[in-house]
Amino acid sequence: MASPGCGLAAVVVPLLLGGMAVSMFTSVIDDDSSPEAPAAPGNVEGIPDTLLDAYTRAPSALAKEFPGCKGMRWQILAGIGQVESDLLAGHTISSEGDVSPPMIGPRLDGSGVGGNLTPHYDTDGGRWDGDTEYDRAVGPNQHLPSGWATYGADGNNDGEADPHNVYDSALASARELCMSGGEDVDFTDREQLADALFRYNNADWYVEQVLAEIDRFDALPAPVAPGGGGSEAGRAAVEWALRQVGWPYVWGGESREEGGFDCSGLTMAAWAAAGVDIPRVTTDQYRAGRRVPIDALQPGDLLFYDTTDLGAPGPAPSHVTMYIGEGRMVNAPSTGKDVRTEPIESEVYGPRFMGAIRPGG
Repeated sequence: MASPGCGLAAVVVPLLLGGMAVSMFTSVIDDDSSPEAPAAPGNVEGIPDTLLDAYTRAPSALAKEFPGCKGMRWQILAGIGQVESDLLAGHTISSEGDVSPPMIGPRLDGSGVGGNLTPHYDTDGGRWDGDTEYDRAVGPNQHLPSGWATYGADGNNDGEADPHNVYDSALASARELCMSGGEDVDFTDREQLADALFRYNNADWYVEQVLAEIDRFDALPAPVAPGGGGSEAGRAAVEWALRQVGWPYVWGGESREEGGFDCSGLTMAAWAAAGVDIPRVTTDQYRAGRRVPIDALQPGDLLFYDTTDLGAPGPAPSHVTMYIGEGRMVNAPSTGKDVRTEPIESEVYGPRFMGAIRPGG
């Protein structure tokens, strides 16, 4: 098991002593100047948390794979999911993203069910849809088995592309919308977005319904709105950290230019983007700021954990996250995982909580 802690004292001391910390902060802030997909709120009514997490992660993964496709955001993927599967109402989703029972659409035999008038004969031997005569759309965003070989994705990095996994399905939808347009689509352009949705499902009524759902999700408040609690700097730190959701955990990383972030690299860079310098190492961050009780948390507060029993090197606290509000935190967990949001009362971190610090206050 990869260590979920940071334990970076030996790695970062030469950088800090060498006077490179300022240049690294500068690269982080400069990287934030490009347009970003808006981060999702901690939760959205009607969207299961794991499904929302999948929709939130996919845009960053798409941007890294296809830089020519710009402006993908979670609201687009959620809009498709609303129309295609009612956002998996009546289904359960495991923490790894597996859907039970699988979401399988009607048989596409050309009989007119679901508006389908063209027979789609079996292309996957029934592997994904259980039908060896005709194809059926599968997964929360309803993928045709015939296209899965092209657009299918391993969105949760478990080594398998499975349309019945919400992380894989979300990234596959983003890939299809991009690749079907020649890998050069601006999803912030209404006309280009509508064209991409028409390629996804060739029906004008479908495009209109999905656009209406996207507009509904776009109208939701930002995850940390002015006056929503916490200091101005704390909210700015959270907003910056949330824009890194989907980027990989990288040991010693503190910027996108380095490929991702470790736990304390993410929190340090986020507070730097808000104009507040905090130490680089988790144990030092724990001593830099004002201690706050867990029932008085505000956006931007740092949460510290003792994960040494899970193999984290160095002394405790060995892991740090950032509180974003509504009982959730943004977290760079461990090697092989991406920056994500999750409840502060998780099975892994809840029992290992040590304390909270408010930087600059």
